[in-house]
Amino acid sequence: MSRSNDHGYNLLRIRAIRTIISWAWFPYIIQIIMLMVFTALAVNGWWRFAPEGVNDKLYAKTNITNLLIWGLWWPAIVWIAVLFGRAWCMVCPLELIANGTERLGRILRMRQFILNKWLRSGWLILGIYALIQLFIAGAHLHRIPAYTSIFLWSLLGIAGLVGFFFKDRAFCRGFCPVGILLSSYGRGGMLAVRAGSGHACRGCTGKDCIMACNRAKLYGRSCPSLLNPPKLNSNRDCLVCGQCIKSCKPDNMQLILRRPFHPADIRDEYASWPVTLFILMVSGFVTGELCSEWKTAQHIFLWLPEHFTGGVGLGKISGWVEGMWMIGVYPVLLWALFGIVYSIGGSDASVIRNWRFFALPIVVVVSAGHMAKGLAKFVSWAGFLPGAIKDPPGLHTILGISSKVIPLPASLMSLSVVSFIGITLVVVGMYFAYREARLSCPEKYRKIRAPIFLLGILFIVIISGWK
Repeated sequence: MSRSNDHGYNLLRIRAIRTIISWAWFPYIIQIIMLMVFTALAVNGWWRFAPEGVNDKLYAKTNITNLLIWGLWWPAIVWIAVLFGRAWCMVCPLELIANGTERLGRILRMRQFILNKWLRSGWLILGIYALIQLFIAGAHLHRIPAYTSIFLWSLLGIAGLVGFFFKDRAFCRGFCPVGILLSSYGRGGMLAVRAGSGHACRGCTGKDCIMACNRAKLYGRSCPSLLNPPKLNSNRDCLVCGQCIKSCKPDNMQLILRRPFHPADIRDEYASWPVTLFILMVSGFVTGELCSEWKTAQHIFLWLPEHFTGGVGLGKISGWVEGMWMIGVYPVLLWALFGIVYSIGGSDASVIRNWRFFALPIVVVVSAGHMAKGLAKFVSWAGFLPGAIKDPPGLHTILGISSKVIPLPASLMSLSVVSFIGITLVVVGMYFAYREARLSCPEKYRKIRAPIFLLGILFIVIISGWK
């Protein structure tokens, strides 16, 4: 295998990487380790609440369960998805659980269902993600270890049940809460599995990477996600599991490191409705998260829901109302503005139908803003990690901090530096969003510039206020 000028650099040329990918226990051994960590975190968080009189937001940083899941892992997932596509899926412990129970169901001769079109489209994933965001806003899921523990055990249980009753990697394709996020953010990722020589694939008689009879193997399976590896031209659905690389007899499948948003990939002119609504929803969530780093912006962003809950006496459910504002009302208003601005250019479609056209370019800017917020969270939470390792429950640490016996850890870098990096990320995101619009539809892309510009400027203004 060699360097490909068209696609990038084949990482399998590096002997160590090729050895790891070809190893029979890859990626299972990493998934097992991740499952052990996942389970340990769920056990550590079980029935743990902030001590009386202690700020639950601060306690979340001292308890290792919440610290790792929400403060370090989640920001890292956003960055990994944008830079390397669905690389996290390669080592995800939930895929291991679903894979194991799917095999168990097959051994027990259970009737295993095939995902129907509705589940494959992502509607359920959209609903699960929205529900998680509401629980974060209303119940402080991300701050209370006990709730995070329930969340983790629920994910393990759902993955196991779905694997037992469905087949063909159903959990990843139709139930994973972050499935749409990873596929949307990861479209321009720099890591990709692609076929090398087209002649080698056409001349292959075994077709081991496609044949259904190979799908139950432990090593060298045909694609468990039901893709056609020789024809891969997008990062959207490939989980980079490496099975097609192992099974390829002509040794023609490659693991490519390439420039972001590679022009050889196929572009969808219109996003599906589940993907469109997800991008709409996450644009509101990211806006709210960016505002949380600047009190003035946060006050402006939450002014309407706060006055609404205060005016009608719904203060006890203010978090839930703010969550519905963040992922529902506000993004609909924002996208209505985008649709109107886009329609001014002469579109024949309705304002709402236009959302599907500019959703995929817009998500590039949204993901850049999400990366900025992820970096801000990571640098402010990471300093608590040494203390959380020494005191996993975090009770002694938080009590020491509350009594000022233990000093608060310093951030890894100042918020001003993070602000500069964040603005740079958004500017770069705007550039790639313009480029994606031009590549997906050269005839109409100029009309998408206005929504991209409006969202990018909004994010830049908010981030510039971080001090």
